[in-house]
Amino acid sequence: LGAAGLAGDSKAEKPLVAVMPFAYQADNPEYAGLEKGMGEALTAELVKSRKFRLVERGRIETLLQEMKLQQSGVVDSAAAAQVGTQLGAQAYVLGSVTSVSVEDVWRSVKFAEKTTRIVSVEAEVRLVDLKTFEVLASGRAIGKSKTAEKHAFGGKIGKLASVQSMTGKAVQDLSERLAKQLIKTYSR
Repeated sequence: LGAAGLAGDSKAEKPLVAVMPFAYQADNPEYAGLEKGMGEALTAELVKSRKFRLVERGRIETLLQEMKLQQSGVVDSAAAAQVGTQLGAQAYVLGSVTSVSVEDVWRSVKFAEKTTRIVSVEAEVRLVDLKTFEVLASGRAIGKSKTAEKHAFGGKIGKLASVQSMTGKAVQDLSERLAKQLIKTYSR
């Protein structure tokens, strides 16, 4: 594969990549499940880049179910290689959510109060060649989402967004950042 795969724009020169389901390795189990959207979001971002051809997510999930790997929620390098090979891919992406944090910060200034909620989701990814098992690209990023609510003289202005909706926005931000890092480190 190598960086030459990015030089041209023809279909044959772009590697076919399978993005595997992300693992959840963060310390706070209450947010487990948000990793399920990461594979889809990263696939969409990589498609937008026009640097790779991507295996359709449904095909990956079907094959994982047939191999009974999706129930465990863990797709390791060997399983990813097996799935990628069966799908005709040249490379696969493995990733994991490494941390999730939700922080509510309250601040008072004279007659007003403000609460700000910040949700951060961190993940790491690596793009691996299916023939050589060489790591072709990697990335680590943090996606964030922020909302605020103000109180003045006992009244409320605005409302804090739910943690669930904010994690969705943070995952989208994160997938954009991860895709940029994969492309940047791959094209060197």
